[in-house]
Amino acid sequence: MDLIEKIRKRIPEDTVRDGLLLEYIQTVSDRLCLRLGEDHLPSIFQSICVDAVVKMYRRTYYEGISSEGTSNLTTSFVDDILDEYSDEITSWKLRKTNISGSGRVVRFL
Repeated sequence: MDLIEKIRKRIPEDTVRDGLLLEYIQTVSDRLCLRLGEDHLPSIFQSICVDAVVKMYRRTYYEGISSEGTSNLTTSFVDDILDEYSDEITSWKLRKTNISGSGRVVRFL
């Protein structure tokens, strides 16, 4: 199943254009690759890409809102959609460094 199909399962609206979703996918993929230090998005991060694209789509008309309140309803957005995945990104990078052998540690006693 490709990323657009996964996103469409979460956003079943007929008004969503594939071109817009592809743009969001590319943006999130690029940002993830920069954080991961990779040229291509590792398949393990596809679910994070899908989550972030859905969040980007849902905040389309609210971009830039940091806080808004009306009666019992409050809206606020994080500045960085990928921030909540920082633990996964850091863990993956550490594991990759240790597997490749370049994460060696030297201890002086």
